[in-house]
Amino acid sequence: MALISLLAKLGAFVFVAYKLSTGGRLTLPGMATYVLVVIGVMACFDGFTLAYREENRVRYGRVTPGVIFEKFSSTGAQGSRQIGGRGGRDQARRRPIVTNKGFQIHEVLARLIATGSPRAWVVEYRFSCYAPHGCSGRDFVSEELWMSLCAGQPVNVRQIEGESMTARLDENPQWKLAAANLALGAALLFVAGLVSGRIQMFRARGWVTAPAVVLAVESVRYGEDARWRIRFAYFDREGVAQESTAEVGSRAWKVGDSCMAVFQPTRPELATLRPFS
Repeated sequence: MALISLLAKLGAFVFVAYKLSTGGRLTLPGMATYVLVVIGVMACFDGFTLAYREENRVRYGRVTPGVIFEKFSSTGAQGSRQIGGRGGRDQARRRPIVTNKGFQIHEVLARLIATGSPRAWVVEYRFSCYAPHGCSGRDFVSEELWMSLCAGQPVNVRQIEGESMTARLDENPQWKLAAANLALGAALLFVAGLVSGRIQMFRARGWVTAPAVVLAVESVRYGEDARWRIRFAYFDREGVAQESTAEVGSRAWKVGDSCMAVFQPTRPELATLRPFS
């Protein structure tokens, strides 16, 4: 996930730099869509990965003995060190745990969905594994489970056979959190579709008008009938430059004339021409 987060941030920087270097317009809906997509993809990735690991833990995992080493919380409850921040004044003598792991925006929102609270309740434990000096893990748990545990207490740890990085407390299944991440990711991607206009809840009605300018006038003939094909340019509702053509029976139009483009919101690239009234 650290790599995914880094790639997302790098992609955002490259996207903005590209837009600025090419003179593209950074519209508010466009940037909002991009942010929602990045967070939504990260949430979906987390949810899928967590569900895959949980399935393997249940099917192919084993339970080994472990012991609680320390408890953390985002509130400093029971005198615990605070995690995810700098700590309060009462934590001055105890160095807080400053980390982004578990505190990225999609992780906090998923925890809120799964537990009903954005607060973090974390336990760190050690257990025997294939590593020479044993292994350790850190779980985000429910407040109820956190309150029932204490440092030095023996616990059961479930891990995938032959691996040391996929452990969790046996009393802390991850299905609910995985489902919360997937639901959050799907919701954010859906909202991104609505913001970008790629998804529409209701069929757009009516027409949109925008100022336009004539770029070219070309004479065309259909047998004995003469008509003129007008190419004109305009900006749609999102600020994107568009061009379209229309045929008229009057030769009064010339390059540089001002006019109005009339188009449907769902198809801004297909417009008709109308003179200023």
